[in-house]
Amino acid sequence: MTDRTALDRSALDTVQAQLDAFNAHDLDAFVATYADDAVITGVAPEPIVGSAAIRAFYEPRLQNPELSCVIDTSVLFGSRWVVAQEQVINAGVATETIATFDVVDGRIARASMLKA
Repeated sequence: MTDRTALDRSALDTVQAQLDAFNAHDLDAFVATYADDAVITGVAPEPIVGSAAIRAFYEPRLQNPELSCVIDTSVLFGSRWVVAQEQVINAGVATETIATFDVVDGRIARASMLKA
C-alpha cells in the first residue's frame, strides 16, 4: 500500500524528511522515507538493499547521540533527482559528503553517498 502523504511530497521534501528523521534519531521515520526495495551505496562496503537491511544498518548508528547531518546545498534535477552537499558530523568531526537521491512516488528509491 502506498502512503498518500509520501506521494504528495516533492523530492526535496522527502530528502528533508529523511534528514529530519536522521537527526532526530528516529529509525522508523528514517526507514519510512525509503522505498521497500531501496538501494543505498557508499556507506558500507556492499550496497544496502531493502527496508530490513536499511533498518539493520542504521539502527546502531542512530543510537549514537553525537551523529547528525547538515545539508549545506541541495539541487533538484527534474522532479525526482536531488543532489546534496552534506556535512555528516560524528563526535564533533564533520565529513563532507555528496549525496544523490532518486525519489519515486515520494520515497527514496536509490541513494548514493560519496565521502570526501
